Amino acid sequence: MALPSVNRMFIVAAWLESVLYGVSCVLFGVCMYALFSRHKPLYWINALSCIFHISIATAHNIISLFYSLQAFTNPAIISIPDGSIIYLLSNTALTKTMGGLFLLNSLALNLLLIWRLYVVWDHKWNLGVIMLILGVGWIATGIANWIMVTTNRTYTNAALALGQASCALDLVLTISVTSGIAYRLWRVGRDVSALTVHHSYKAAIYTVIESGAIYTSSIVVLCALYQSGSPAFGVAINVATQISTLTPLFLIASVSLGLMHRESAYYASAGPAFSRPIQVTITQETRTHPVNTGKSPSIHDV
Repeated sequence: MALPSVNRMFIVAAWLESVLYGVSCVLFGVCMYALFSRHKPLYWINALSCIFHISIATAHNIISLFYSLQAFTNPAIISIPDGSIIYLLSNTALTKTMGGLFLLNSLALNLLLIWRLYVVWDHKWNLGVIMLILGVGWIATGIANWIMVTTNRTYTNAALALGQASCALDLVLTISVTSGIAYRLWRVGRDVSALTVHHSYKAAIYTVIESGAIYTSSIVVLCALYQSGSPAFGVAINVATQISTLTPLFLIASVSLGLMHRESAYYASAGPAFSRPIQVTITQETRTHPVNTGKSPSIHDV
């Protein structure tokens, strides 16, 4: 017998979440290696960000697994007709916790991007304040929407309006920060390209754009599912949580590995160089002067 559509969607989402979590674990190992193997001092905010994101992803994956076991193996649930579907579509303590983890993960990602924007623009506080205002607006509307969803007012007009505002602010914030970082790196690379044969920050620019595109795409899909009232929204948020973990790990791993490779090449080229020894032969010139006999030189002597 074929599985109902909701059960099938949840199983596919759980499978995708597990795959993305595995990729995040690999990226986390790469991040730790790249961060702690550099010659320069460690930026602890990058290391703490990696640890925080992988912790959120791990907790979310464990809760999702337990949620699946409850939906498909609990006798009290499966004994009821369509009990698994009713349980998966209902608001439980587990779904509320997973929604809260998604907000925390997205908040940490946006704060990391704002900090990077602040750093690459030479600590311009006015630019950072503008992005922080957008971030505060986004998290406020997101928390309000999460409260309404967890109190069984998921598709009311107020909840949908809050969802639209949260989605719009999140997209504006992500696109603005990503574009600002990429543009700054492009300008700096263009200024130093006259001294080098290639653009020094081209790889970093591509990495920033790719990371922003991945996260932005997941937000667009998630918001579209929510605004359309699709039941897939409840399972898509699980995948979006893992994407919001994978994005910063991918960004930090790629940039840190690129910097580490550049530093290794620098230290290799700046190592001690031994030139070929030059042999110098010193000879002494000896001159013999005639003895002065007191005679004046004649024409024959000249």
